[in-house]
Amino acid sequence: MSPDHLTPDLTRQPLRFLAAYWTAWQGLSAQVQTALAREHGLDLRAFLILSHVQAGPQTPSDLARTLDLPRYEVARALRHLQGAGAVAHAPHPMDARRHALHVTPAGAQLWGAAMQTLQHATQPALTRLGSQLDAVTAGLETLSATPFPEATA
Repeated sequence: MSPDHLTPDLTRQPLRFLAAYWTAWQGLSAQVQTALAREHGLDLRAFLILSHVQAGPQTPSDLARTLDLPRYEVARALRHLQGAGAVAHAPHPMDARRHALHVTPAGAQLWGAAMQTLQHATQPALTRLGSQLDAVTAGLETLSATPFPEATA
């Protein structure tokens, strides 16, 4: 076996896609995490959870399913958000036997301020994409909307 066979070709798909995705995610998430933590005491996970609750009442299990996160991670972020007065429990609007989370006025204010921080932190990277931004976003939305097959051992 030649040594060339053992050298990865980073210009071939899918390695090229995964390497670019990984590098972009690491850079953007680090910038966003730092800005959200410094300015609002939030991490990216808590911000995304707050965004989903901001859109309408959610149960913790709905959030875990939607965000593809373990329930304990959602619970940890929710404890932080509840401690900050950003979310509260109330009877579920469709089923009074269940409780859902809703955003408090303080949570709506926190979300609005954090959204401005997010826009500021991501603006340089998104600007670099220029006219490709919508296509890149649509492609990632297509990937995330399609369930990935289970890995086989």
